[in-house]
Amino acid sequence: MNTAPTVLIAPGLLVLSALLGCGGKSAEAARPPPAAQAPASAPSAVTLREEAAARNPVGTERVRKTRLASDVEIVGSVTFHPNHHAVVGPLVPGRVARLRASPGDPVKAGQVLAEIESAEVGAAEAEYIGAAARSDAAEVNAKRERELSQQRISSARDREVAEAEATATRAQRRAAEERLRALGFRDSDIEALRKGLTTGGRLPLRTPIDGTVVTRSVTLGQAVERATDAFEIIELSRLWVNLDLYEKDLARVQPGQRVQVRTESFPEVLDARVEYIHPLIDPTTRTAAVRLEVDNSARKLRPGQFVTARILGEPALATLETLAVPRKAVLTIEGRPVVFVRTDGGFERRMVELGPSGGELVAVRQGLSEGEQVATDGAFLLKSELQR
Repeated sequence: MNTAPTVLIAPGLLVLSALLGCGGKSAEAARPPPAAQAPASAPSAVTLREEAAARNPVGTERVRKTRLASDVEIVGSVTFHPNHHAVVGPLVPGRVARLRASPGDPVKAGQVLAEIESAEVGAAEAEYIGAAARSDAAEVNAKRERELSQQRISSARDREVAEAEATATRAQRRAAEERLRALGFRDSDIEALRKGLTTGGRLPLRTPIDGTVVTRSVTLGQAVERATDAFEIIELSRLWVNLDLYEKDLARVQPGQRVQVRTESFPEVLDARVEYIHPLIDPTTRTAAVRLEVDNSARKLRPGQFVTARILGEPALATLETLAVPRKAVLTIEGRPVVFVRTDGGFERRMVELGPSGGELVAVRQGLSEGEQVATDGAFLLKSELQR
């Protein structure tokens, strides 16, 4: 009987064969299927749905070359406007008899802040009352002498003496009246004195401006001297911002230029104007003092506060042309500046390299060509649609 030949395989070869078989299967299993590969990058073109486009149409502007003056950004400090700041105090020595305002109180021009009791005020009132009485009597006597002179009952000399007396007493009355005004009396107060209504030697301290009482340096019953600073009032609707502009930036700033003021306290941007540029350069800092006037009706700024001021570039001061787009056309996606460029199929996302900004425009160094249209109003909707 024939028997099939026996083939002997060394144990090492069997192990090697098994390892090779297993290795092949493992490599094949480790290879990722096509679906598991990294996804493709997000599309760069986007269109808005009809409903969204109808509600918020996207505005566009052409990329153009223009003379762009770069902005100047400086840190400054807020101070009060001198025309809206007042320090009120008595003009005579006396005692604080009454207080009518405290720090933080809003006040109106002419409002009484305090009353000062003063012997000098009492003496001035008495002087005026006496002068007014003598003047009235002299006027009556002069009138009577004129009538008697016309009837040839009195002599011309008597008439002349009476008229001279009336003139002298009238001057004394006017002097006494001016003294009261210098002490702080108003026309209504003087009219009350004519009717015999005295203040009892009390002088009212009145604020000359609308504003807020920020300090009160006197207390009830305190003895005060002439020109004591009793109250400080500040009207905060108009404030100044002081800047130190470096010499190298002077050519880019002029009076009337627009400025955007920001603070760490509020996210809003406040508009201001360059009001004054000091004609001298500080020899130590090599800077010129610049003053801004800010409308602070919303009470966002306070004197003593630090702010960041961006002086917007004035195109008339620029010398070189550059490609530029509106500031609102530039968005940030993944930390990089992006604009949306209009194409036949919608809007294409375009990464750009920006240059300096000037006013409402931003220079573009790379990424755009002159004449292309970029999204401005509604650009943030395209960004939202892209990131859906």
